[in-house]
Amino acid sequence: MTAMTDKQTQTAQEARQLRQRRRLSDGARTLFHYVLLTTILLIVVVPLMWAVAASFTPNEQVFRYVFPFSWRALFPSDPTLDAYLNLFQLRDFGGAIANTLALSVGTVAVGLLISAMAGFAFAKFEFRGKNLLFVTVLITFMIPVEVIIIPLYILMRDWGWINTWHGLFIPGIANGLVIFMFRQFFADIPQEILDAARVDGASWLRILFQLIIPISLPAMISGSLVLFLGTWNSFFWPLVVAPAPELRVVQVAVSLAVESRQTIWNELMAGAILAASVPVLLVFPFQRYYVRSIASTGIK
Repeated sequence: MTAMTDKQTQTAQEARQLRQRRRLSDGARTLFHYVLLTTILLIVVVPLMWAVAASFTPNEQVFRYVFPFSWRALFPSDPTLDAYLNLFQLRDFGGAIANTLALSVGTVAVGLLISAMAGFAFAKFEFRGKNLLFVTVLITFMIPVEVIIIPLYILMRDWGWINTWHGLFIPGIANGLVIFMFRQFFADIPQEILDAARVDGASWLRILFQLIIPISLPAMISGSLVLFLGTWNSFFWPLVVAPAPELRVVQVAVSLAVESRQTIWNELMAGAILAASVPVLLVFPFQRYYVRSIASTGIK
């Protein structure tokens, strides 16, 4: 009996030691995760804080506390609004923002219509060459625009669309990624719903706009975000096809702070902060819809 009791006591002690080791291991793992996340946060946040501080700092003092780096670099030296005032008064940054907003909203409105109709056709119709066309759509969003920039520019030039809204707007309204997202989302809608609507005499357009689209809010919001952010962040194509000042978009306006002989760093930072604020304000409220749509389309 005594030997059995000693053995049970030893087993209980070993179990307690094992639990303690597991707690220590879990604690060390949790500490490592927190240290890693804090390091990544600092890598992301510190440059952002410096950019914000630099935008309120006179240009000649932007790098005053950067080399060597000091915590004072994260706060404006002799705070001033000159960079922001120069952007709007001398470089017409407000006009560039208005141009980009108009271009982005127009691209979203027309692009959603085209992408939803194309996605619906790929998801629910059978027609000759469907698979080949769908593969072509998939290839389009895998190829960077820089690869096709020269033939696309030649096409716009031959059509007389250089320095026009047509040249800025039309090449961006059909987006392969958005078509793919709609196709995957619509494919999960039961065919019985469509058959019942057809029996009741509804046309395909009525089914799409009154039945399918109202229940496709995550796909609509995700497609809107992709189209809006793609247009808002576009730099190379607007720079090539529409360099005229009256058609200047926000990303091109930001680059004007880089002059031939010098870079006006505080204006560059101010423009970058303003240009990034609109996408951030859009993404945060609709992030859950975007995640839900990506999950439902099977993109990992």
